[in-house]
Amino acid sequence: MPDIAIDKRAIAQSFGLAAPKYDSAAHFQRWVGRKLLDLLPQRRFLRVLDLGTGTGYFLEPLRHAHSPELICGVDLSEGMVRHIADANSGPTQLVVGDADMLPFQANSFDLVYSSLAIQWCYRLPQLFDEISRILAPNGLFGFSTLLNGSLMELKEAWGNVDQSQHVNDFFELKDYAVAIDGAALSVHSLTERPKILEYENALDLSRELKTLGAHNMTQHRNKGLTGKARVKAFVQNYEGMRMATGYLPATYQVGFGLVEKG
Repeated sequence: MPDIAIDKRAIAQSFGLAAPKYDSAAHFQRWVGRKLLDLLPQRRFLRVLDLGTGTGYFLEPLRHAHSPELICGVDLSEGMVRHIADANSGPTQLVVGDADMLPFQANSFDLVYSSLAIQWCYRLPQLFDEISRILAPNGLFGFSTLLNGSLMELKEAWGNVDQSQHVNDFFELKDYAVAIDGAALSVHSLTERPKILEYENALDLSRELKTLGAHNMTQHRNKGLTGKARVKAFVQNYEGMRMATGYLPATYQVGFGLVEKG
């Protein structure tokens, strides 16, 4: 398993600051979340957890689809949790917590749903041990995550400018398979799907990532200011990737998984 180090304090702060504008830019995140919802079995789950709930966007769809008696949203970012509107109907609990150390008792949930959140967890064995712990017997964990190869164009464009790290590191699907097996969870499905987004210019992509709070979070990132000359070189490099459609591509490799606790 590769050595990936992510600054979780920076993650929590960045997403908290992004909370007010997050939904305005989260088109890709909504697409992925809906795809994950479609993969879930159409049955009732009495206790549901939205792990990495963000602005709470998928709490209501989860409630509508599965009619839980209890639905809970947990997020690493206190700012995100505070931002979630009080208008959510039904018995919703909101908790600040880290997926690697979840503040719940064993066997607490029948369904754990997590869309584009666990890519921020770099200790996969510990993560899936926690998922296994909080799932009730026969409980289901449905997740989506970003995989190695995501934002490869962005990485390549910056790679020809300097030696700093500008794109987050991501695990491969096989790394998730190993961690799932180690936690004694059963795989229903584990698939990878590419998704190419289109942008008119490179800076639109960079601004969108900042609006989402999803820019580079590795501990080895450049924490200083980026000079105008380097930004200009980055933009020129990205221009060389313009597609026949006239747009610049941003490729995401998305992993989808359904795993069950026996």
